[in-house]
Order: sequence, then C-alpha cells, then structure tokens
Amino acid sequence: MREKLLSWLVRVLCGLSKAEVRGVENYEKYKKEGRGTVLCLWHGKILFPLYFFRKRGIRPIISRHRDGEILARVSLLLGYRPIRGSSTRFGGTALAEALRAIKRGEDVVFAADGPRGPYHRLKPGCIYAAAKSGAGLFYGSYASKPSKKLRSWDRFNVFPPFSRIIMEIRGPLFVPPEADMEEWRRKIEEEMEALDRRLESEVSRKLS
Repeated sequence: MREKLLSWLVRVLCGLSKAEVRGVENYEKYKKEGRGTVLCLWHGKILFPLYFFRKRGIRPIISRHRDGEILARVSLLLGYRPIRGSSTRFGGTALAEALRAIKRGEDVVFAADGPRGPYHRLKPGCIYAAAKSGAGLFYGSYASKPSKKLRSWDRFNVFPPFSRIIMEIRGPLFVPPEADMEEWRRKIEEEMEALDRRLESEVSRKLS
C-alpha cells in the first residue's frame, strides 16, 4: 500500500508540473540504434527522472539496504526493472548483471553518488560499466522552482505540484576500454556538478 501511494505521488507531483526537458533527443536517437546505455544521475535528483523515464523497462541499480527496498518496489510500479545490489564493487553480482543487460541493448541507471554518499562524489561503477560494455554514457540533472532539499545526506530534491522544472540530459560519451578510471571518474563528476549548478542557477533566475 505504501509503495502504491508513493508511486501515485510521483505521478502527481511530476505530472502536474511544467517541465522543460533538454538533450533527450540525443538519447532517443542513440536508442533507435538498439544499443544499451549507461545513465548517471545524482541520488538527490532522481525524482523527476523517475517519472520522465517510466514505463521503458529501464534497469536502475538499487541497493539492498532497507531504504532501497521501498525504492525498488516503487520503481517496479512505474515500469522499471531494478537490479539489486552494489554498483561499486567491480566483482559484484549487480554490476555483472548490469553489464549483461547493457550488452543486450538495455539501459541501466546508476545513482552516481549513491547509495550513501558522500554527496556528489561520483562512484566508479558507471565509468567501469561504460568502459567494459562500450555503451554510450549519458548523465543528467534537473532543478525545480519551488524547490526543497531534505535534510538527508543526498539533499534529496522535492517540489510541489505545478512547479517549474528544467531537466537536461548530456551524452553520449564513450569511455575507452583501457581508460584511466579515476581520470574519467573526476571528469564526469566535474561535468555533472557543473550541470547541476547551472540548472539550479538558471531555474532560480529564469523563473523568478
């Protein structure tokens, strides 16, 4: 019952908001080629993407921690097919399953700084998955007005119905198989952080 209520709230909060979505055309064009993708999002900025990408059979990696159980059930109700486990342990079953899914042409979503932070510190799992699968890596964020950040480690962003939202998706980027993982981790982290700051600034200025 709780999961049904939460999935309903996601649909209401996001469906009644006015959103400007940028860059998704590059994602859609890439998907028409039948190739899998790696999509990276900040843990605190998953609410609107959770709504926007619903009913596509996308595979989010969700931790086996207690709080992850609720998210996994909500995502199922929204048409996702979660992969449970760690995305940061290279030998872990979750990452191995993610690689198999990507190679089958499926999309896998990584909470880039999850499941427990530190805040906006990119974990290497998404970089590793892109390098080993050859898939295009996409990343994105959004900003909303009004906006409230919860007092959680990820500063989870929530907003009321009828909010104004700007979301942007960037990519694809291709990580060479023999790339320096740490160099690419820092590069994507910096780009994601810069995008997030720009959207926050723009939504505040543009929609004031």
